[in-house]
Amino acid sequence: MSSPRFGVVGVGPVGGIMAAYLRNAGHDVVLVDILEGHMNAIRSDGLRVTGIVDMTVEFPPEDVLTDIADLEGKDVDVLFISVKAPVLPIVLPKVLDIRHPDMTFVSLQNGLENEELLAKFFGDDTVLRFVVNYGGNIVGDGRLQMNFFNAPNYIGGVDGATQAVGRNVAESLNQAGLFTEFTAEIKWHEWEKLILNLGLAALCSMTQKTMKEMMEYKETRDLARELMREGIVVSEALEYYFPEGFLEGCMGWLDRTGYHMPSMAVDVLNERRTEIDYMNAKVVEYGRDHGISTPYNDALTSLVRGRERRSKVPKEAMP
Repeated sequence: MSSPRFGVVGVGPVGGIMAAYLRNAGHDVVLVDILEGHMNAIRSDGLRVTGIVDMTVEFPPEDVLTDIADLEGKDVDVLFISVKAPVLPIVLPKVLDIRHPDMTFVSLQNGLENEELLAKFFGDDTVLRFVVNYGGNIVGDGRLQMNFFNAPNYIGGVDGATQAVGRNVAESLNQAGLFTEFTAEIKWHEWEKLILNLGLAALCSMTQKTMKEMMEYKETRDLARELMREGIVVSEALEYYFPEGFLEGCMGWLDRTGYHMPSMAVDVLNERRTEIDYMNAKVVEYGRDHGISTPYNDALTSLVRGRERRSKVPKEAMP
């Protein structure tokens, strides 16, 4: 199978790093993001990724877009959707307007059940789910920092009809150095990643500290363990089972993430809506459905939701 033409909607750390690796390996990649300063910098100077890698990747200016509608006629074969989960209901109808019959869509996000929403729009036989095991931050217009990569990533289909495309995407990413495995058990890996995110995403959001800092402090390290333990109990009630020693393995995974600020913490800092409803809140929801108490995840969910609320206190009354 020939190499597909890729598109990436959402050129933040996850989508941007994906695009940079693919383009650096010679693949055709079309970028879309509403951040005009970011896209102008990429158009003029390329996309710079530093941290555990160092690359500056140039894209044809005509393939650096700020409107999804401009994807019309770009002949994209595989479109990665890498926007935050809460804005999917806004983005997906716009993608639906530019789709063509042979396009495959890849959910490239944190949290549970995003691929199910894509499938409602585009059909089970056109949707893949990608589980990301790297992380980074935007450090300036046209500049990303890649903080860690605990390889491999995983990709799998909602429907068996996407298996060939999924394997082809994995092969392209492996050739590019962003090691990725195709799996028939993508939902298991989705829960695996969710449990890892439970440990520190909301916790770092409340403390505004990096993952490494939270793992080095005993009290927050123990709290991360309990948040993940609750997730494991709930996942097993849904018949997603993990091997003996899995929780300790998760702790080791988090120890290798370094001075990384999770995207949820960045969203809280910038007063944006977070993905809490697709992460810790999902564990609380499924726990209640199965009679399982999840006090740690319940508490962190409430705290993050509280932070999301806009203050109604008059400015003159602020300290």
